[in-house]
Amino acid sequence: MKYFHVDVFASAPLGGNGLCVLLPEKPLESGLMLKIAREFNQFESVFIFPQNGGGVYPARIFTTEEELPFAGHPVLGGAAVLHRVFGKGREQTEIAIGLAGRILRIESVREKDIYAETMNQGAPLFLGAADRSRIADLAQALGLGKENIDENLPAEVVSTGLPYLLVPVREGIGRARIAGEGFTDFLAEFGARFVYVFDPQTLECRTWDNTGRVEDVATGSAAGSLCAYLVRHGLKKEGEIIRISQGRYDGRPCQIEGRVMNGETSIRGKVTHFASGTVHM
Repeated sequence: MKYFHVDVFASAPLGGNGLCVLLPEKPLESGLMLKIAREFNQFESVFIFPQNGGGVYPARIFTTEEELPFAGHPVLGGAAVLHRVFGKGREQTEIAIGLAGRILRIESVREKDIYAETMNQGAPLFLGAADRSRIADLAQALGLGKENIDENLPAEVVSTGLPYLLVPVREGIGRARIAGEGFTDFLAEFGARFVYVFDPQTLECRTWDNTGRVEDVATGSAAGSLCAYLVRHGLKKEGEIIRISQGRYDGRPCQIEGRVMNGETSIRGKVTHFASGTVHM
């Protein structure tokens, strides 16, 4: 089974968000894919299977803990690998990836050794704002004081495939962390799977796995949700290119570009190839 190690939201190798893309030739058991993802130990790994009759590449995404129904940087990185392997030297192509019952279409453009990927995430779902009486609870769960939460904006759950609780932090984002245990259950009270904290002024963002042990470098699924949120609340305009920063506190600063057009969200990022090889099973 061939695999490729790529860096997503990066203009050069050894930056951005690392990803393992695996190309199995036949279906694999879920438990085996989880074990392989743990062996590579990236924030996420994506398994992309042979193209079906409709020209769609079925895919499954795993963290080291679980399977995800959607994630941004595995889709962008996976599309770049498919372009490189099956693109027949074309500078531009469209890739269709099937994930958890939906089809994602990615425009891939090769620029020398760098691939620029743009994915339409579709129409966002706004799943509800946190009651203002919970602001103190949110701040405490994130290791912050109530004064650090920007109450001029709602803490709101938005999804383009994975529900994130978007929390505006007006100062102190560098101190934010997941404080204590039970954060998954805490987020479930709001209908969210993960948290995404952001500075409304600079659009610097942070997120973690729910144990707080691992911080994600760049999160395309959350960035798409944030773009939709910013347009909905008047901080950005429809059609405007939105630039989101993430990863500075991991020492791998990234920039994600997003846009909302006709009610649908898209994100864009560059992908560089770092390594490739074979999994011997």
